[in-house]
Amino acid sequence: MSQSQITIIGLGLIGTSLGLALQRNENDFLIVGHDKDRSATSQAKKLGAIDKSDWNLINACDTADLILLAIPAAGIPPTLEIISGDLKPGCLIIDTATIKSPILEAATVLPDNVHFVGGDPVLSASNLTIEDASADLFKDGSWALCPTADTAPDAIRIASDLVISVGAHPFFLDAAEHDGLMAAVDGMPTLLSAAVVQAVSQSPAWREIRRMAGSQFETITQLPGFSPADFATAVQGNRDNIVYWIDAMIEELTEWKYALQGAEEEAIVERFADAIERRDQWLALRAKGEWEVSGSVQETPSLWRQMFGFGGRRSPDKS
Repeated sequence: MSQSQITIIGLGLIGTSLGLALQRNENDFLIVGHDKDRSATSQAKKLGAIDKSDWNLINACDTADLILLAIPAAGIPPTLEIISGDLKPGCLIIDTATIKSPILEAATVLPDNVHFVGGDPVLSASNLTIEDASADLFKDGSWALCPTADTAPDAIRIASDLVISVGAHPFFLDAAEHDGLMAAVDGMPTLLSAAVVQAVSQSPAWREIRRMAGSQFETITQLPGFSPADFATAVQGNRDNIVYWIDAMIEELTEWKYALQGAEEEAIVERFADAIERRDQWLALRAKGEWEVSGSVQETPSLWRQMFGFGGRRSPDKS
């Protein structure tokens, strides 16, 4: 029986780390990598994240049983358009973008015998680059999965098994709910980082201010290593939710402003104390990785084993 194939599109931090995590497991599958950046491909090969590469996108995908899209949201719709007519029946595609509703809409271009499950790994560390790629990147972290009502049950199980196999904890939610939550913790903070830079740098005193800017300013203005176009696509695709959280932030900042203007020292102390306590509680929960469900990563389930290394390949049947 032929060897199962996993194709990873995008060999940056996420894609390379996925390859490394999968390679660490006992397996009998072939990992093929594709990236427009040849240096990224070379680095993934050097690290052992992929078994082979293919510069041609269609060739990299047309024999794949599983395709992992580790590219920015802006690149997913055109990628799906290109490969949609050349995919193996029963193929499962999983993305890793931070917005889901526009991605699931883009996935409607796929034929009925190809499956798609939206995914979003939540990374704890910040300021990571390709140099930080690791088989442990996803260990004990959360990984959101957003199937639709029409997603085949076997496709959902395989997606969940994949997440567990790389050390993460899968949790399921609706795409709209996912995007609402991500607007609060990703979209709005991203815009806030850019807004702080613009507000401060446009001051007539910027020439003096920048000399005084230290780690606090660097931290709050840190943006992920995406292009401006990628940022624009991400926030536009989730604009209604982000606008909601911008309004909430304006309201909160207004309360801080009034407290400062009124010299309400006790109120300011209470606000800082509350913020510190809430953040500490969140960090403690994240460190434990328990959230609503406790327990360690489970043993990799049988359906994943049947498809990728412990028996014959079994393509998910369309319900």
